[in-house]
Formats: sequence, structure tokens, C-alpha cells
Amino acid sequence: MEPKTTDAGLPQARYRLTKQRVAVLRALGDGTHLCADTIHQLVRHELPDVSLGTIYRTLDILRQIGLVQAFSHDGGAARYEATFEKHHHLLCSQCNALTNVRAEGVAQIAAAVAERAGFKDVDCALTIVGRCAHCTARG
Repeated sequence: MEPKTTDAGLPQARYRLTKQRVAVLRALGDGTHLCADTIHQLVRHELPDVSLGTIYRTLDILRQIGLVQAFSHDGGAARYEATFEKHHHLLCSQCNALTNVRAEGVAQIAAAVAERAGFKDVDCALTIVGRCAHCTARG
């Protein structure tokens, strides 16, 4: 991932595009969902002295400004992904494959439910859990 494409959300959030932030975004650049340990291993190829703590702090900052999304399910380790547009997830209950999907209308349903309960400034994340086509075919 090129720094120019990852720089989009940083200036308005008043964050500098540091080499650690670029490296983390580059590690997440192919759209995969990675745990912090895997991101750390990938970033260490580029920045050998980077600590796991720096990776977590960087992920937290990138999450706050909307460039990274964290995903966790059933107490498992959080997985992170670069997010440049809102999407939801399909999670295979057998192989744990995580697939990004667009789900038009979900935001409106969530807003209506939240409004009935008196909530404001709502965001939602839909996760549909089932067996993927590959696991279903295997039986």
C-alpha cells in the first residue's frame, strides 16, 4: 500500500504519517484480517526494532481515525483490517474464514432499533456466522 493512499484520513485527524503507521497499513494492504502478532511479524521485516506495544498503539490510533477496523468473535484474538469503506463480515464457524460483505440497509435498521431505545450517534457491525461454501462442500 502506497503512503499516498493511506494518508487520506491522517491530516484531518491531526496525526502524522509515521513510518510505523505506514508499515502497519502496508501489512494490512491486501485486505486480509490479521492478528496483532502477525502484523508485528510483517512490520518487523521493514522495521526490525518495532515492538508489539508499538503495533497495538498504532492499531488503536488507526482505528480511532477510521483507517483500521478491529474484529473479534467469541473471545478470540482480535483481527485487524484496513478499512476504506463500511462493510460487514461473514464468519465460517468451521474454518474461521472471514469474508468482507456489503449489506445495504443494515445501517438504517440499526438506526431505527437504536432510536427506539433512545440511542444516538449509532454505528453497527454485522457478523453473519455459518459454514462457508468450502467447508459445506467438504461435509
